[in-house]
This record gives sequence, structure tokens and C-alpha cells, in this order.
Amino acid sequence: MILGKHLTTLTVCLIAVAPGFAAPVTCAQAPAQDATVAGNPAPPPEQIRSLIARAIENQHRDDQALQEFERTERKITRSGENSDVITDITERVLPSGTGNIKLKTAENGVPIPPDTYHSELEIALNAYGLAVHPTDRYQEDLAKFEKRRHDRADLVDTSQKAFRVTWAGRETRTSSSSSHSTRTYVKLLLDPDPAYQPINRFAASFQHVHAILWVDEAQAQFARLEGNVATDIPFAGGIAGKVYRGGHVMMEQEEVTPGIWLPTVYTYDVEGRKFVFGFGIHEHTEVTGYRRVGLPAQAMEIVRNELNNLKTVTSAK
Repeated sequence: MILGKHLTTLTVCLIAVAPGFAAPVTCAQAPAQDATVAGNPAPPPEQIRSLIARAIENQHRDDQALQEFERTERKITRSGENSDVITDITERVLPSGTGNIKLKTAENGVPIPPDTYHSELEIALNAYGLAVHPTDRYQEDLAKFEKRRHDRADLVDTSQKAFRVTWAGRETRTSSSSSHSTRTYVKLLLDPDPAYQPINRFAASFQHVHAILWVDEAQAQFARLEGNVATDIPFAGGIAGKVYRGGHVMMEQEEVTPGIWLPTVYTYDVEGRKFVFGFGIHEHTEVTGYRRVGLPAQAMEIVRNELNNLKTVTSAK
């Protein structure tokens, strides 16, 4: 399961922020869609490449900003695509400096007991204490976290030849999180470039995925990705495992504060195996309630104040 979860997330993240973009741009019009904006000729290939280059730069900035925002994530896990719900968990997610601190707030629609949430806040406060007064172990964790971020950014930047990009017009879409929010996006089709030489086994995943990408033209921000696993993605020649063809992933980003776009929806429907054991990932996650809490020292004070307020309320009772 760890392999499957990691590969699915990797595929989503990498394609979302690294689709192709010194690669050839084709300006053939894709088949018409109901929401396609008429009368919008394709811009020159150089303009499309410039748009994507600016969007990549903004994505790096958005990824950095995410480390200062708390949010609420509701994840629904199913036994299969469109099947029965297994779990429905809502969590408050706090940035920790080395990843995230997750505080469960509800399960299957039922809020957790106040005492349990109080204990979670105390754990978060202790975690922030380590960030503000780091131990050797924390410094090691921080170094590992920064390396993962650096490796991801490098992979994004070096995968610019992974896809051929086809202009598919402009399309007006309604936000998944709000039926009152509509925007017009550039729509691009991404197909693996046969000439691409992967730099490592993770970059090789690009060769097996076809995707559609929507880009906000005015702000040069990635807004939506739909990716389909067209052929099996093997690892270690298929010995360690593989993600089976037919899988589908989707993610959306929206502007949560001026100039900053962060994820609001993830959907994974993927099957595969790890060694000889099969796995399936069928998850839909909605992310809401973004609030900037700053770096660990600032977030620590927010959590401390919440705990003090809870203690005051409890004492008053």
C-alpha cells in the first residue's frame, strides 16, 4: 500500500507542475467540448511555452507558501471506484516545518470528543516546541524534508521534455468547490514524448501517462489536472510492483489568497500491486479553510492561545 500511495501521489504532483514545457507545442484543435470558448485561435507556440514556464515558476512559489497555511482536509476512501465508503475522515492540517501535523476533527460525520481534540492540540504544541528549539533529531528530520522538497523541484525542472503539448482551446469551468465560481482557462493535452530520456525511475512514470491540463492564463497558474495511466507503470522491472493501466487521477487548485493557488481537490482511482500483493487506492479529498499561520514560531502561538481558551472555557463550566 505504501508503494501504491507514493506512486499515485508522485504521478499527480509531478505532472501537475512539470508538464513538458520546452517540448514541442502542437496547435491542432482538440475535439469540441460543451464549455469550449469559441473564436479563440491558438496563440503562437512560443507564447504557450512562456505561459507554462511562468506557471512552473509560480507553482514553486505556491509550494513554498503552502508551508505557512493551515487547512481542513476531508478524505473519503472507497473500496472501489464509485463503491461503498470505507472511511470518511476530516482533519485539521497544520504545517510543522518538517511536514504536516494532522488533528482529526471528525470521523464518518461525527465530531471527535473535545478531550481528544484537546490532547491533539497539546501534541501539536509539543511538536512546534521542537521546531522552535530543535533537537539533533529534529535537525535530521528537517534535512530529510528539505531534501525531498529539493528533489521534487529538481524533478519538475528537469522533466521539461517529458510531454508533447497540444493546444486544445480555452474552456470555461465551474469550480468544484463553489458552483458560483467560474473561470476561463487554457486547455492543453499532454502526451508522452517518445524522445524523452527519464533521469530516474520516478521520471519514467511520465512515459505511461496522458493528461489534460487547465491553466489560468491571466495569472499563469495551474488550475486543474486530469491524468490517465495509459500503460502499466513498472518498478524494478515490475518485480517491486506496478501501477496498472486504467488508473485515473485528478487535482484542482484555486486562488486562496491574492497570487497564491493551493490544492482544493484530489481524486485517486488507481489499482496495482506491491510485490505479489494487490492494492487499490480510491480516495477523494476536499481541502478548505486555508488560513496563513506562518512559520512554526507563529503557528505555535496560535495553538497555544487555542489551548488556553479551551482551558478557560472548561474551567468556567
